[in-house]
Amino acid sequence: MILLETSMVFSRIDLGAGLILKNHFVLTPLDMQLSRENGQITQRDLAFHRSRSRDVGLDVVGSAYVDLAGNTAPNSVAVDTEEAIPGLTQLAETIHQNQTKAVLQLVHAGRATNKGATQGQTIIGPSSIAAPFAGFPVPEALSDRAVSKVMNQFIDAAHRAERAGFDGVELHGANSFLLQQFVSPVSNARTDKYGGTLVRRLRFPVELMTRLTALVKSFHHDFALGYRLSPEELIADGMSLVDTLALARVLDDCGITYLSLSLRNYAQTSATMPATQTEIVTLFKRVVHCPVMVAGGVKTGPDVIDAGQRSELIGIGSALIKDPNWLKKVRNELNVD
Repeated sequence: MILLETSMVFSRIDLGAGLILKNHFVLTPLDMQLSRENGQITQRDLAFHRSRSRDVGLDVVGSAYVDLAGNTAPNSVAVDTEEAIPGLTQLAETIHQNQTKAVLQLVHAGRATNKGATQGQTIIGPSSIAAPFAGFPVPEALSDRAVSKVMNQFIDAAHRAERAGFDGVELHGANSFLLQQFVSPVSNARTDKYGGTLVRRLRFPVELMTRLTALVKSFHHDFALGYRLSPEELIADGMSLVDTLALARVLDDCGITYLSLSLRNYAQTSATMPATQTEIVTLFKRVVHCPVMVAGGVKTGPDVIDAGQRSELIGIGSALIKDPNWLKKVRNELNVD
C-alpha cells in the first residue's frame, strides 16, 4: 500500500487481528530499563507509556524477557512468571486509555547478554559460540530438550500477555538476540534439525510462530502476532538479506499480522547485496502481504511523508523519547487537521 496524501498517515488503518489503529504511527519497542530489579512494572514505566503512547496508533512495549536467563539488560520488563501479570495489566490499561493499541514484545537474549543481566543464570545459545561483543561469555549450547523449553517459555509468555489485556505480541527476532542467532550461520553451528541449511536455521522461529498461531486460535478472540527482524548482519559470513527475505516469506505464510524491520534508516539499501540499490523495505514488501513497519531516521515532517510512501507503519523511537509531543508538532508542521 502506498500512501499518496499527507493526511493518510494520520488516518485509521486496519492491520487485521483486531489491530485497528487511529493512525499509522508506532512507538517502537524501546528497552527503557525503568522496571524493578525483578522486571515488575513501575510507576516510571506507566508514566513513560502514558505520555509516549498518547498520539501513536500502536505502542510496542519493548524487550519483555520470557526467561530471566534471556534478559537483555537490568531493569527490563519481565513476562516470565505469573507474578508479572498484574503490572502488565496496568501497563496495557494505561496505553488503552489513550485509545492506542498495545503489543508486548517478547525476547530471549540467547548469547547476547551477560550474568549481570541474567542475575547469574547460565547464558545459552544455539551453539557454544560467543557473541563478537565485549563482555558476553561463551554460551552453553541448547540441548534438544532445552530448545523445547525455550519455545514453551515464549508460548507461556504470550498467554500471559493475552491475560494481561495486550492486543498482541511481537517476537523479537532482531538485534542479535536468540531468534536471530538460530537464523545466522555465525552463531548457529548445530548439526540437528535446527542448524545447517537455511531451511533448518529458519526452523526455530517458524516453529515458534506456528505454535503461537495455534495458541491464538484457542483464545477465540482477536490477538495480533508481529515479528521484528534485522534484515542482515554486517559481519563476515553473517546472516544475509537472502536469509531474512526467505524467513519473512515463510512467516507471512504462517499468518503474521505485521513485519517490523529494524533499520538504521527507513530508506537504506542492502550492504550484503551491493549489486542492488533497491531499498530494503521495498524488497521485503515484494515477498510479504502483511503490513510492514519501518523506523530509523524519521526526524521531520517530510521524513514522515517519505516513510509513509514506503510502508504502512512508521516507527518512532528517539524523537518520542526526547519529546512526547513530537507527533503533535509534526502534525502542525504538515498542516494536517
